[in-house]
Amino acid sequence: MTHYLAWIIALFCACAADRQPGELFGPLEEDLVVVDVQLIVDAPLPPVHLSRTLAPGTTYTAAAAALSGAVVAIRQADQIIDYTEDPEDPGRYLPTASVATLPATLYRLEVRLTDGRQVKAQTHTPDRLQITQLLLLDEETLLPRRELKLFAELGEAVYYAPENQIFYQQGLLEARVAEEIDIPAYQLAIFNLEEDSALLIDADFLEEDDLAEFEREGASPPLAVRKGQARLPWFAVAFAGRHKFKIYAVDENWYDFIRTDPDGNGGGFGGLLGDQFQRPTFNIEGGIGLFASASVDSVGFTVLP
Repeated sequence: MTHYLAWIIALFCACAADRQPGELFGPLEEDLVVVDVQLIVDAPLPPVHLSRTLAPGTTYTAAAAALSGAVVAIRQADQIIDYTEDPEDPGRYLPTASVATLPATLYRLEVRLTDGRQVKAQTHTPDRLQITQLLLLDEETLLPRRELKLFAELGEAVYYAPENQIFYQQGLLEARVAEEIDIPAYQLAIFNLEEDSALLIDADFLEEDDLAEFEREGASPPLAVRKGQARLPWFAVAFAGRHKFKIYAVDENWYDFIRTDPDGNGGGFGGLLGDQFQRPTFNIEGGIGLFASASVDSVGFTVLP
C-alpha cells in the first residue's frame, strides 16, 4: 500500500498488531495503551488487539508489548458482547459470541486493565455501501464503452468474464454506488491477486531497487466520492492479472486517523483532505490507536498487458 491520488486506493488496516507502535504513531511516552479494532458492516465483530508502547530504544517484540489479562467488552445498543483473551496470542481478545456488525449503529469499547486503568472508545457505523455498476468509460468522451459484471452476478467468476477483461491504460474504470452515505470521507483500495504477474509500467529508466518498491496493493487518503462515482487511476495499477477494487465508507475515527497519519500520507497515492501532522489523531479515552468502523463493497476485473 504505497500510493495516493486525486481520488485513489489501499489497504485498510492502518494499525498492525505486530508492529512497534512507535513506528506507526511517532514519538510517544512509554506504557501507553494501544488499541487496534476495525469494525466492518455486516462482518462479525472483529478481535480486539491490546498492546503498549515500550521505552525508547527497547527492542520491540509482540510478546513484550502485549497487554494480557484485561476485561474487554463491546456494547451494541443494549447488548454487551464480552471478549476473552486468545490463549495462543497474548493481547488478542476474541468475542464470546458471533455477532454481525450492524449499519448505522453506535458501538462502545470498554477495557479494564489489570492495573486498574480503563480505556474507552466509540464508533458509529456507516450505512451499508453498495456498488451498483462498474463501467469502462471512453477516456475522451467519458461515455460508457461497456458495463462490467459484479460479484453479485457472478461471484469469483467475474475475473474470467469477457466483459471484465481490460487492457492496461485503455479507457477509464468507474464504480458507481447506490447512494451517497452521510460520512466524512471514503477510502479506496486496490489489490493485485497474483504473485508473479508481469509489471506493466515501462521500467527501462528504473533501477532494480526502484522496481522492488512497486507493491501489489495500495490505498488512498480520505476522499469525497462525488455523485456516487469513483474512478480508478491507472497509475495505481502496476501489474497484470486479477484485481479487486474496494470502496470503504469510513466513520469519523477512521477518517481522523488516515488524514493525520504522518507516515502513511493517508495510506496511499496523493492527498487532498489532510495536512501534515506529527502524529495521528486518536479518538481513544485512556489510550491511543484505532477503534473505527466502515462499510465496504468491492468489484473485480482482470488487467491485460
